[in-house]
Amino acid sequence: MNTLYSILYMLAVISLLLASVVLSESLYLRSPSGVLLLFGVGLFMSLGFLLFGHIRFDEPPSDERDENPLRS
Repeated sequence: MNTLYSILYMLAVISLLLASVVLSESLYLRSPSGVLLLFGVGLFMSLGFLLFGHIRFDEPPSDERDENPLRS
């Protein structure tokens, strides 16, 4: 599964880069408000990854904490 996740991650990164190149051809995004819009979207996505990147959606959260056997 790790290989699949790595491939999907690389595809997502490449598609985001290609989408940004295609979007940069728009005349609206070459204006100051378009640059501010792109900056805001990038900031929103970056903060989302930083704040919520640790959450795993494929496993249910456990109610009880696992005790570390080395710590007493």
